[in-house]
Amino acid sequence: MGPRKFLLAAAMSCVLAASATAQALVVVNDPTNDSGDPTQLSTTEQAYLDRALPSVRKRLPEDVCGESLQPAGAVKGSFTRAGAKQMLIFYEYCQTGNGFGWNGLVIVEGGKIVGNFVSEGGWGFVIGRVPDIDQNGIDEFTLAYSGGLHQGAGGTGVDLMQFANGVPKGIGWYKAEEFGETEASSMWKLWAKPGKAPVFYKQKYFSGENRPAKPVGKRAVTKLAKVFVSKFEVVK
Repeated sequence: MGPRKFLLAAAMSCVLAASATAQALVVVNDPTNDSGDPTQLSTTEQAYLDRALPSVRKRLPEDVCGESLQPAGAVKGSFTRAGAKQMLIFYEYCQTGNGFGWNGLVIVEGGKIVGNFVSEGGWGFVIGRVPDIDQNGIDEFTLAYSGGLHQGAGGTGVDLMQFANGVPKGIGWYKAEEFGETEASSMWKLWAKPGKAPVFYKQKYFSGENRPAKPVGKRAVTKLAKVFVSKFEVVK
């Protein structure tokens, strides 16, 4: 191969590599991944949550919501500003009805609680980190909510969230799982193509009784619905 052809081939390789990187999709939520228990808190994470609860109890007295605490996991990332090393803890504080309850978020940085929030919504299930899909320097996160069986059917929904001006704000919601009284269920995995206006893709999976999830159809572009959760309130 001559020098000019070699340089042209190298240039084309760089262009293709850059294009592939730009087209790479980020997993936003994957309900087909059932490895481990992401809701369990470490001793350190639980200690931070315990420190945040006294203020929450004042905000949500027994006549509003009887405490029945259920941790829903913790994630690490840069949630309120670029480069920050933070921990975000999610938990269900109580249940007020079939699929409804109050939930909380605690944000920790430098060994201190720097944010304490509550919101009325579904039954808090699990939290996930999403690595900056809108390319503004901070990470997004997902909050999954479950619901009890109603007429033999139930499911989980996921809010995609981001901090704005120090408070959690909703980006959008999608249905992540649908199940009945048996173990059979339908699930939807969600991806995003990063950019100032991320493009979302969804793939359906089906899991029969005692069988692993298998894809159904093809991955396709999708739009998120309005977030399910109510506005998060600052707890002081």
